[in-house]
Amino acid sequence: MKIIPEKPGSQDEIKLVIFDDCTYNTLSKNNRNGKTIDIEKQFNGMMKWPCFIKNDTIQIGKLPQGTYNVNYTLIDISQQAPQNISISFSFQLNVTR
Repeated sequence: MKIIPEKPGSQDEIKLVIFDDCTYNTLSKNNRNGKTIDIEKQFNGMMKWPCFIKNDTIQIGKLPQGTYNVNYTLIDISQQAPQNISISFSFQLNVTR
C-alpha cells in the first residue's frame, strides 16, 4: 500500500493505493470520523472466484492538517469462514498545511 501524494498537504487530494489486490475484493466502507479513517474491503470466500491481480486506488480526499489513524480491514463475508477478518492493520497519516 502507498499514500499518494507521499507527503500530503491540506490542499492535496489524498489517495490510498492497494497493490496486488484481487478484483473480487470490493470496497464496503470508506468513512472518516474525526481523526480516524476506516477503510474496509470484503469478499466471499465461498464463491471460489479466481483472483485477478490489479492495483486499486481508494479516494480519501482533502483533509485538514493533522495526524489521522487509518484502519484497513479485508473481510471474508462467507457464512462458513472460520474467521471473518483476513487482513487488518492501522497506520498514521500525517497531513501538513
